[in-house]
Amino acid sequence: MFIDRDNQGDDAPENGAFPHAQMSLSQMHPGGKSEHSHRQRRVTGFAERYHEWREHASLKLAGVDLAPDLALDIGSKRWLRGVATLVGLSAIALAGWPGFSDVEAAPAMSIDEEVRDEFRSQMIMPLAYGADSGRHMGATQAVIPLTSAPERPSIDLVATLAQGDGFDRMLRRAGVSEAEATQIAGMVGNAIPLADIKSGTQVDITLGRRLAAGQPRPLDALSLRARFDLQLAVERRAGQLVLDPRPIKVDATPLRVRGTVGGSLYRSARSAGAPARSVQQFLRVIGNELDLNREIGTQDEFDIIVDYKRAATGDIEVGELLYAAILRNGEPRRRLMRWGTDGHYYEASGDGVQRDGLMAPVPGRVTSTYGMRRHPILGYRRMHSGLDFRAGHGTPIYAATDGRVEFAGRNGGYGNFVRLRHQDNLGTGYAHMSRIAVSRGQQVRQGQVIGYVGSTGLSTGPHLHYEMYRGGQTIDPASVRFVTREKLQGRELADFRSQIAVLERVEAGAALASLLPDDAGEEPVREIDRLENRQQVR
Repeated sequence: MFIDRDNQGDDAPENGAFPHAQMSLSQMHPGGKSEHSHRQRRVTGFAERYHEWREHASLKLAGVDLAPDLALDIGSKRWLRGVATLVGLSAIALAGWPGFSDVEAAPAMSIDEEVRDEFRSQMIMPLAYGADSGRHMGATQAVIPLTSAPERPSIDLVATLAQGDGFDRMLRRAGVSEAEATQIAGMVGNAIPLADIKSGTQVDITLGRRLAAGQPRPLDALSLRARFDLQLAVERRAGQLVLDPRPIKVDATPLRVRGTVGGSLYRSARSAGAPARSVQQFLRVIGNELDLNREIGTQDEFDIIVDYKRAATGDIEVGELLYAAILRNGEPRRRLMRWGTDGHYYEASGDGVQRDGLMAPVPGRVTSTYGMRRHPILGYRRMHSGLDFRAGHGTPIYAATDGRVEFAGRNGGYGNFVRLRHQDNLGTGYAHMSRIAVSRGQQVRQGQVIGYVGSTGLSTGPHLHYEMYRGGQTIDPASVRFVTREKLQGRELADFRSQIAVLERVEAGAALASLLPDDAGEEPVREIDRLENRQQVR
């Protein structure tokens, strides 16, 4: 492309004015072949033939300007060709315009007056005229009120026994006459103490036809689940109310669940079939004795026994955790059983579960600690012999741990004051109460309300002054941590060991065996099969 100046011939133009480079078509094709020789190349396959036709058509169409700018060269051939394109495309679009023939929107079915009324009832128009639904229209002036309307022959109701409610009051609230309500309450009370019927129990009531206008409807039938194992029914036979107790067969075999701890004690116990609430109790009880994260291994075994009842109706009642154990290599590391009315757990040896730590007397932060301070009222420095907790007026005050009330009453600058005596010669005091909830000599449990926050005595505002004593002398409450463990002795210890032996003989999964039907009477009605369309009584 570049030519050396020394080698330029005589034909080179002067002043470097070289002509534009020119190349023949034969020079642009490889091998120097002409366009004629290229077109003569043999096409051996259909794909190559189609490709050649496509390229040829593309070149032809590229030279045809079918959509020019109609704002330029108006009236020229190019402009007329663009107008022809516009007219053609418009004609094609108009040819696809939809018609205006009728469209069938209604189903191909015959609609009589009854079906037409059904369609009208589902329109919004009836609601505009005050109807509650499309089927019931509001009364108009054309409606003539009846002087009297026939009553339903019977009414089915469901009444719920509310907390603190009386059984007879519940019946009267449902429409039962006072005389019959008192009579039925007495009949039920002879079969089971009315206080043993749990609040929330539902009572199915059927009221019959009135004997006269204005009188209460007579009771035709009544049914309730008085206990888990007892169904009570009251029926009217020959004009008299008769109580029909229907015992329900119940299997009280405790539910025992055993398994390997694995990666998660909770998930393993739940997977083995233990109820969620029972597993939580198990973790809480065992956690008081062993560190759940460090002292229980993945290969250890858990043993859970739960109070479990099954009724012939299919209902299940899960009670408290009765027994909890952790085993390693088949040997128990901890065995705990629930014992006594207080629900405490004891080791197999009879030692109670360790309960340590003091409970905060009120849910508030400490505003003044133990030690010397300037008294906010007296104005001089003196010993502050306790902790002050911030709390609102009337906040409940709880016993820090188990103990006996040694003093309860007015006590000078302390105002209303309660002092408790605990084990190991320890005591606690609670001052400035607005009201005292215990009396002298009373035994209290940890967490029991003993009074309410106030500002009696030398106090600048509602708070709790909390003191602790050892041997009668005040000490810093923040430095003491109670540790208590009860121990069974004598006859009670023998009964405890006998009961734990009975529980340990229960087979795992025995409570899940099929419950044999009771042939002594008719099969009880399941709760799921009860009549569900009864009117609720509030």
